[in-house]
Amino acid sequence: MITLKIKKEIFTLWFIKRYKKREISRNLNISRGTVDKVIKECQHRIRALNLPFNTDLLSHIDDIVIASSINRKRKPYKLTSETLSVIEEMVIHNEKLVSVASEDAKNTKELFEYFQKKQKKEKPNLVTDFSIDYFYKLVREIKVKIHENGI
Repeated sequence: MITLKIKKEIFTLWFIKRYKKREISRNLNISRGTVDKVIKECQHRIRALNLPFNTDLLSHIDDIVIASSINRKRKPYKLTSETLSVIEEMVIHNEKLVSVASEDAKNTKELFEYFQKKQKKEKPNLVTDFSIDYFYKLVREIKVKIHENGI
């Protein structure tokens, strides 16, 4: 999350000092996409405030650059050992299907969708409310174990 201080610095460098986005991202060590989002947010606020074209923007910086209203707090995923073992069994079974070039083999996205739908119906006490990115990470770890130790 970008702090208000950094947003104001981006505002000053772009609107007042006329730096390029690439220069701002290098100076502040922030991605150009983030710099672009902050600039667009500021431009939107300037339009919303109906500031005249010749206005000194620096004097209105507190009105233009505002803190983000979103306060996200991520909850760590706490998967039960039962959920992990079911995922591991699925991946091992799928890897066996892949090794024999079966048409029933699934990619990781299909495995995730299968896990979300089927496993929830069959075993309702499984934890299924985690992201696909976390599932990809788990599958990668299981595949590394399989490749090191064999099936």
